[in-house]
Amino acid sequence: GDGGGGGGGKILVVPSAGNTSRAFAEVAALTGMPVVAVVPKSCLHRMWTTVEPETETKKHDNIFLISVDGDYSDAIAVGKDLVERGGRVERGGRVERGGRGGGGLIAEGGARNVARRDGMGVVELEAAFFMKVLPDYYFQAVGSGTGAIAAWEAFSRLLGDGRFGGKMPKIVISQNLPFAPMFYAWQDGRRAEIIAEKDMKNAEEAIKKMYADVLSTRNPPYSVRGGVYEMLKDTNGEIYGVTNDECREAEKLFESEEGVDLDPAASVAVASLIKAVEEGFVGKEERVLLNITGGGYKRLREECKMWKIKERLEIKSPSQLPLPLEEVEGVILGELLRR
Repeated sequence: GDGGGGGGGKILVVPSAGNTSRAFAEVAALTGMPVVAVVPKSCLHRMWTTVEPETETKKHDNIFLISVDGDYSDAIAVGKDLVERGGRVERGGRVERGGRGGGGLIAEGGARNVARRDGMGVVELEAAFFMKVLPDYYFQAVGSGTGAIAAWEAFSRLLGDGRFGGKMPKIVISQNLPFAPMFYAWQDGRRAEIIAEKDMKNAEEAIKKMYADVLSTRNPPYSVRGGVYEMLKDTNGEIYGVTNDECREAEKLFESEEGVDLDPAASVAVASLIKAVEEGFVGKEERVLLNITGGGYKRLREECKMWKIKERLEIKSPSQLPLPLEEVEGVILGELLRR
């Protein structure tokens, strides 16, 4: 390949706790486009694809998987450092040293990526066309809150369209206790930035105890303009904190009723809906859109072969940052461009 991933020959860097990176890796395996995936070491088991490798020796060589001995926030820090210190990719595959942010790697962008938010908003568009009307409530489990912000933006457009009613749905998000910084800030009535000492006490230990560790974002867009706080205020929404036991009970109930096993994050959302109904926040006759953000793994294992993605580089501790520029150029860009 020519190293191009759109963006003038830049290669996409996607840090995640496994699920988002796996989705990008699946697309990369299908299309041949290069991608750099950065995940915590503990999440490597989530990095697989249903696309068979081209040959036994060429196993998804366009997917450069980096593991970080840390949590999701550490993976984000590594991804940011890679992009800021990468080399510029020129025609013919020649690599030159680039300045800050001017290299051959480009960040996926997270909550700031408008295209990502619009892609997530397709769920709400599909639901509105199916339901013929906007829901009264929208439920989703969140780490950063990007998906819920995307729903808010999609609902705003649907309201402007006028064919799906004139009432903004109440957006209800949920976090997995004990690591739930936005839940604690919201309960405290705060719009200000997340306070680490108050909202993320013993963060590392709290994250290890989570049932849905993919929701462990330490720097969510909570207080920024157009962020989670404004979304909740604008929609008269709510945040629920959900325990691991509540997640497991919700997961069992959902699978028994729907026949589909849940991703842990989706079980957080289901548990929050159960709590909201039990508390009377949601009436039993009201329309609810529940976003099941992942699941069906049992069926997938029965119907598809899952190919493990090879780890290409290990960052043993966040203290190794910043990464040497030569390592970024020589190891990552060099290998992807030699395909």
